Amino acid sequence: MRRTNLYIIGLLVVISSCTSVRYDTERYIKNNIEIHKTGEYSSIKIISLYNQTSMKDGSRLEMTGYKYNNQKGLVVSAYQYYKDRKKFKDDNTVLSNTAFILLDTVQCRTILTNYNQLEAKLKTETPGSEEEIFMDFTVSEDLFFSMQKSQGWWGF
Repeated sequence: MRRTNLYIIGLLVVISSCTSVRYDTERYIKNNIEIHKTGEYSSIKIISLYNQTSMKDGSRLEMTGYKYNNQKGLVVSAYQYYKDRKKFKDDNTVLSNTAFILLDTVQCRTILTNYNQLEAKLKTETPGSEEEIFMDFTVSEDLFFSMQKSQGWWGF
């Protein structure tokens, strides 16, 4: 019996490790979007759309979609680490910061629609020597996306 229980626990660990991880966005959705009332049930659908950690500095970008009470949206989370100034010789304090951006479906469509237009506008620009051209599109008060072009290189 004990061996069967250990097998089941091990299987659950393997299955749960294969699922997509949503650290910050899931916590944000569960605590800031979903409404919890004592003695009542609630249900929300969540799908992980993007989750990437930088190998260089450990920063992470997450995008998680949700559907709750006939509302659809996207939560973007940017998580970064940075070293604090040393306060003593062996101080290796690492600080972290997480920023959340909440987008509705209209704003998500706006990104998709305007990305190609911004790219086309940037192609028509000709930067001078040592000059960089930035073109931005503002999606909301909290989010804009930007593309850059200089001689011999352009991207976002």
